[in-house]
Amino acid sequence: MDRYKRERSPYRERRRERSPHRERRKERSPYREKRRERSHVLTYKKLQKMPLNLRKKAVREARNRNEKIQGKRKERKRNPPDVPTARRLRNDFDRSEHNAMLASTSQELRRILQDFETLSDIPHDITPTELRGEIAIAEGQATTIHVLRDGLSTLNVVLHQREPTIAQLKSAISLISRAQHKRKQRERYEERLRRRGIADDSDDRQPVVVASSTGELVHSAQRNGHDHRAFVSWRFLWRCFGLLNVDTNQPIDDRRSGGRATLKELGIENATTLKFVHRVKYFGRQRQS
Repeated sequence: MDRYKRERSPYRERRRERSPHRERRKERSPYREKRRERSHVLTYKKLQKMPLNLRKKAVREARNRNEKIQGKRKERKRNPPDVPTARRLRNDFDRSEHNAMLASTSQELRRILQDFETLSDIPHDITPTELRGEIAIAEGQATTIHVLRDGLSTLNVVLHQREPTIAQLKSAISLISRAQHKRKQRERYEERLRRRGIADDSDDRQPVVVASSTGELVHSAQRNGHDHRAFVSWRFLWRCFGLLNVDTNQPIDDRRSGGRATLKELGIENATTLKFVHRVKYFGRQRQS
C-alpha cells in the first residue's frame, strides 16, 4: 500500500510554513472568544426557536443563575379591559340576550307549572334524570333510593331503568345532588334580594352561577359556623366515599363487575336507605386507578 501513497512536494511544504495565514491561525482570535461567549448567552430569539419543554427549562436555568435574557421581548398587544372593542360588545350583547331568554323561559315554565295542580310540585329547572324519574313513578316502574348525607338533607333518587345498575345509581346521585345544591343557592340568592328590597322578577337579572363540583354534595361543609367548600370532583368523591346499606349494615362494592352489577345483585331493593361512608374504613387503602 505504501507505493500508492502520494508523496508531498517539498516546495509545497516550504510554502505552507512561510504562509502568514498559518501564523495567524495559530494565534487565538479575540473575535472567536467573543463569538463563543455570545453563543452561551440566552436570548429571546433563541427561545422562539426552542420547543416548549426546552424553552421552559432554559428560562428556569437562567433564573437560577440570576442571568438576564438578552434581546427584546415581543409583547402581545392587548386592549385594556375598559376599552370597548367590537368583539367585547358583541359578546356582551349575546350574553345579555342569552340571560334574557333564560329568565323569560324560566318565568314561563313557572307559570305553566303553577296553572296545573298535578305539576305544581315539580320545579321549573327539573333535570332530565328527575323528569324521567317522575314519569317512571307515574307508570309504576320506578326504583326509589334514599341516600343519607351527614349534615345535609336526605337525597331521594328515583331511577327509571327497569334493572338499574350501581353505575347508573352513582350517576343519578351526582346529577340530582348537584341540581338540589343549585336550587339551594338560587333560593339563598333570591332571599338575599328580597331582604335588600330588590325585585327579582326583572328580565335582565343574572343567572346563579354554581360550581361544577363542591364538597357539599356528600356531607355538610359547615365548620365553626361558616362554610368551607372544598372544590373537588366526583371522581375524587367516589374514590374517598362509598355507600353503606343502612338496613343490612353492609358496605356496597360498587366496583363489582366494573360497575355493571345490578342493584338486585348487590342486595338493594326499592325504598332502600343508603348512606355515605369513608371507603378506607371498609375496603382499606387502594391504588388510584
